Amino acid sequence: MGIFFGIKISHAAEVNIPMDLVNWQFVEGEFECQLVQTLPNNRGKFYFHAEPNNQLSAVLHLPNNNIKQAQLFQLSAPWHTPVQHTMIDDAAKTTRGYAIFDVDIDALLAAITRGSWIRVSSVQAANQVGDAFVLPSTRIESAYFSFNQCRSKLPEMNYSQARDVVLKFDFGQRVVTSEQRQTLQSLASYIKADGYISKVLVDGHTDNVGSSLSNLQVSRVRADDVASVLTELGTPAKLIEVRAHGARYPVSSNETEFGQAKNRRVTVRVVRHPSTNTASSTDLKTEVQ
Repeated sequence: MGIFFGIKISHAAEVNIPMDLVNWQFVEGEFECQLVQTLPNNRGKFYFHAEPNNQLSAVLHLPNNNIKQAQLFQLSAPWHTPVQHTMIDDAAKTTRGYAIFDVDIDALLAAITRGSWIRVSSVQAANQVGDAFVLPSTRIESAYFSFNQCRSKLPEMNYSQARDVVLKFDFGQRVVTSEQRQTLQSLASYIKADGYISKVLVDGHTDNVGSSLSNLQVSRVRADDVASVLTELGTPAKLIEVRAHGARYPVSSNETEFGQAKNRRVTVRVVRHPSTNTASSTDLKTEVQ
């Protein structure tokens, strides 16, 4: 018997994948990259999952199991003595047969390229353990190279971040700051990567200080500058539609300075063709919050 997260359980049966059967595969999806090892007897798979904004996780997928808890270890190769086990993450998010690890995964992946192995195990119910899988790192080089190439091309934002960007402007500010320019750089990287963008709406807004005409002009200047920066960063001008609203659409009361600060803004909304869908395993992470 052993203790797993405070629960008394029997030790998991350890399934070792023979080195001659190891077959790491690179899989590319829309705005995601995977480095995948299929588990024996089609039980599922273990994979590294890269997403926009330099997010990296490791995922255990056992479609026929209801995973409650899971552990991820880094192992030294068995011909090294003494064999070392290093806990990477024991607090995986779980749902629908998935366990998602997001602690020190970059370090684990780097260690694997230097010869370390992986051990991953799961608990299916209070007193029932699933199998523990030992995954060698042999013959990973080619798939790892393709995986890293894919990662380098991922945008700096995902769609949920890119579809509605709000840039707040200080009183009297008319052009973007260096920090706002960095945000627009990340947004432009997404627009460049997504071939299904139909429109980029840039809307300028102000508080109610000043005349309606001057506010309309200021909102136009701000929106035009944002659009100009996006164009400079590689967004096709034909996609961009600039609109100026002045103080007509406040998101907060203009009776306070705090409310006025929220109303001084330029919003950028990315519109995709209606027939496209950005659903991916990114949505799985939302489920397991």
